[in-house]
Amino acid sequence: MRPGTIVKLPDGRVGTVTYHGLDGYGIIWGKHEVPVDEILEVCPLFDKKIPLEVLRYQPQAMLREPYPNARLECVGDKYEIIEEKP
Repeated sequence: MRPGTIVKLPDGRVGTVTYHGLDGYGIIWGKHEVPVDEILEVCPLFDKKIPLEVLRYQPQAMLREPYPNARLECVGDKYEIIEEKP
């Protein structure tokens, strides 16, 4: 999934994908238009300084099963894509 894809969780919550890495997909809550090109230029794992306009799109939750020491809420891997960005 690309950044900007909108997903709906089984509990009804909606999120927008802003991150994809080896650890899963990261989302922010709600429907948002995200700057895809700017997000894809930054690596949140290695970049020391992330521009403020991109920093606001840092994930609030992960689409994956919980794991020990998770820093973000892990909401499971069951979701429905309700809007996909090209």
